[in-house]
Amino acid sequence: MRVFQIQKNDVLIINGDKQYSDTVGNFKLDSELTLKDLNEVIYDNYQECCVVNKEFKEYPNVDFEGYIDNVDIYIKAKSEREYVPPKEPTEEEKLLNKINEIMEENDTQIADIKNAMLVAVLTDDTELQAGLKQEYASVIEDTNNKLQEVKAND
Repeated sequence: MRVFQIQKNDVLIINGDKQYSDTVGNFKLDSELTLKDLNEVIYDNYQECCVVNKEFKEYPNVDFEGYIDNVDIYIKAKSEREYVPPKEPTEEEKLLNKINEIMEENDTQIADIKNAMLVAVLTDDTELQAGLKQEYASVIEDTNNKLQEVKAND
């Protein structure tokens, strides 16, 4: 389907599976066209019609075909016009991200120890249990040290 239409101050362009829609003002920015004397347009290859400002015109129309052919240009221009760069995280957000990374690492290590401890208890391996208790204490101490370091650098 190939469509170019202007209705109620909105532009719609369809070229196959590509579609552009926006206000007339934004389309003028994206296309760098003036659209002089075009208030309402219905141009459609399915119906093979060309209606401009409520008057039937000859179909096909070279200008409208060109607008439809250039839909990729308008889509790209709209995308660039609407692009909002990501904002830089605040110091508080950076701090929270560091804390979350530390806690995620801690949770992973504790889950591994917990799983190993379950096996050690079920197999009554007291030596492994003792080693896992020491490993658990070490992970907790390491996590606390990392959190204190983050807090001290804040």
